[in-house]
Amino acid sequence: MKERINASIDGRMYPKEVDKDLNSKANGIFGSGIGKDFLQYLESITTNSIHPAGTAIETLAHAEGARWIVAVIKKRNELGRKQSE
Repeated sequence: MKERINASIDGRMYPKEVDKDLNSKANGIFGSGIGKDFLQYLESITTNSIHPAGTAIETLAHAEGARWIVAVIKKRNELGRKQSE
């Protein structure tokens, strides 16, 4: 039986090998070059965007979901980098 981890960064349960593979893939894609540049772009349109007072709750919920996805990508990228060191 495969060993499970309790707390993946996305809140799901994966075998350790799968979690490490996801981290490695994220780092392979977003760790350098065009992928790194694109991740910075994603940050600029999500994490670094400010919404004014009175923004509709639906818009805010959508923005927070996008920020969460970018944060997961960044964390997996970081973990993948550390795994390869």
